[in-house]
Amino acid sequence: MGKLSSRRQFLARSGAAVAWLTLPGSRVALAFGEPGGEKSRVIIARDETLTRGRIAEHADLLRKLLDAAMQRMTGTPDASVAWRTVFSPADRVGIKVNTLGLSSQPVVVDAIVAGLRQADVPAENIIIWDRFDVELAAAGFKLNKSARGVQCRGTDAERVGSGYQRQIEDSGRIGSCFSRIVAEQIDALICVPVLKDHNLAGASLGMKNFFGAIHNPNKYHDHNCDPYVADVVSHRFIRPKWKLTVCDGTRAQYNAGPGYHPGFAWPFGGLIVGTDFVATDAVAADLLDAHRKAKGFKTLADDGRPWKHVVTAGARGLGEADLTKIERIEV
Repeated sequence: MGKLSSRRQFLARSGAAVAWLTLPGSRVALAFGEPGGEKSRVIIARDETLTRGRIAEHADLLRKLLDAAMQRMTGTPDASVAWRTVFSPADRVGIKVNTLGLSSQPVVVDAIVAGLRQADVPAENIIIWDRFDVELAAAGFKLNKSARGVQCRGTDAERVGSGYQRQIEDSGRIGSCFSRIVAEQIDALICVPVLKDHNLAGASLGMKNFFGAIHNPNKYHDHNCDPYVADVVSHRFIRPKWKLTVCDGTRAQYNAGPGYHPGFAWPFGGLIVGTDFVATDAVAADLLDAHRKAKGFKTLADDGRPWKHVVTAGARGLGEADLTKIERIEV
């Protein structure tokens, strides 16, 4: 009860109105902003159980937590209806994970696949992907390059149709070759970043995760990676296809990222879910800053690493970056 009381106090201090509802198997905190126009909705789904033991031990809980988040996101009473609200059986879905440093957890991706299957997306229409086969395998993902079942492969798996496109695509100030997976083989995207900071961009979240979709990300890191992150995600291969972000915060990192440093590990114990990818990143970055302050660290901006690429993306109309205009719902 102490943690719930603390959460209630935090929401009250932030100026939000709070309502507590009891649902089967869970308690939901709703944080409403000022009455008026529609707000981008971001779900923060947490359970203290996830902070203990191995993440792989909590597969059932993660599925239930993600389903509950999707229900709250879509305003539907049934998980399968919630998933069908966002995805259709005809979708070819690419799940972009992050395997650099502290990586996306395979069990979280399994929960996403289970949700897609509830929407009747065929297993053969789902590709779990990142840059390299070796990084996927090291992060615990089981590679599958066959035409049967859910595929899992890196862009470097050229023999089975991956690789980068040969033509250079304009992406803002710099041109890039995009992974053939995102460019040619999928028409719906789910991004599964990790809740962690970045030594240049401030935060390495959903938008920054798509530096793993281009062949030359090393050219996009000046000026805190701004406006380059927004340049990449506004491209026609990404923005129109991006339907959902599930930020993996089962294990997070609040300093010294994106490489893994266990001394700054943080058992956040949850997921941050949204269909507005800018709003989801803004909320996740704000959570990082709040935890840094709680630990006695400077905010990312005061540390010389502002997450200004999120603000730029909002200014370009890619989503909502203003935290006062985002509805946070805690599950």
